[in-house]
Amino acid sequence: MGSLEAALRGARDNGRKLVVPYVTGGLDGWSDVVRAVVAEGADAVEIGIPFSDPMIDGPVIQEASRRALEQGATPASVLGQAAKLEVGVPLVVMTYYNIVSRSGHRRFAHQLVEAGVVGAILVDLPLEESGDWARAADQAGVATVLLAAPSTPDDRLVAICARSRGFVYGV
Repeated sequence: MGSLEAALRGARDNGRKLVVPYVTGGLDGWSDVVRAVVAEGADAVEIGIPFSDPMIDGPVIQEASRRALEQGATPASVLGQAAKLEVGVPLVVMTYYNIVSRSGHRRFAHQLVEAGVVGAILVDLPLEESGDWARAADQAGVATVLLAAPSTPDDRLVAICARSRGFVYGV
């Protein structure tokens, strides 16, 4: 069991409901928002790495990503700021596979580790195409969090649960 799963199970096993808020990285003051939600009891924090075509996200996150990119946010700048957070709860990035692919699987996984990030949700990376990334992430100690929908067939859900690390993201 990785550090992300251990932290979330620990909170749950203590009878607490888990709170895992999402914050778009790269916006003015975003790191202060992360510190504030942790101070108020967040069990982990999802940090969105802005992407130019966030087609899977809703209008609020699309707009936040657009603004962050206009303010000069890059994956490197978001991870650089994340490395300075030291908030005491697991940090997980949420982004699109294109960012990982451009950087290279191993390189991106190591950048996450250097930033203190323990998990990655790549919203457009399906189970069938996750192998290369998931192996690089496993080797680096980064949890690959896969997505499942209420409509996911049972046999596919079993496979998603088997491959996912940390938790399964229900959409």
